[in-house]
Amino acid sequence: MWKTLSGKAVDDIVEDIQALVGDDDRVIHIGTDAQHRGTKTDFVTVITVLNPGKGGRVFYKRERTTRMKSLAQKLFRETELSIHVAVLLSEALVQDITVHVDANEDLKHKSSNYVQALAGMVVGHGFKVEVKPNSWCATHVADHVVKDKHTKAA
Repeated sequence: MWKTLSGKAVDDIVEDIQALVGDDDRVIHIGTDAQHRGTKTDFVTVITVLNPGKGGRVFYKRERTTRMKSLAQKLFRETELSIHVAVLLSEALVQDITVHVDANEDLKHKSSNYVQALAGMVVGHGFKVEVKPNSWCATHVADHVVKDKHTKAA
């Protein structure tokens, strides 16, 4: 089930995004991040719809699975979830969609081993791709939601 950051349920995410986008030059970014919780791994996929210079809206969906055994498994699942949502939205919208991958090109990070393959998955599906340090939708927005920071008082 998709929700807004305030926790309001969204019945039909495609319909809501279509209504929000309209004929405007809104920009859509999608990213997923994961958090291990005991024997489970929570994945949160976010859709960020930006209205340049005027703010934006965030929608998210949470999925819980058995704990991912490896970094590669986690990163590929994150990217797969983001691509799935991008494909769903692209069938109904004309806007460009950018998929953010939570992997870093910097060789000092273990995720650098997977950047080329993950980015290739996204581009192979016809979407723009961003990786760290530019993948703010996965690295910051999805991370914020998967850690439940959006529900905590400031």
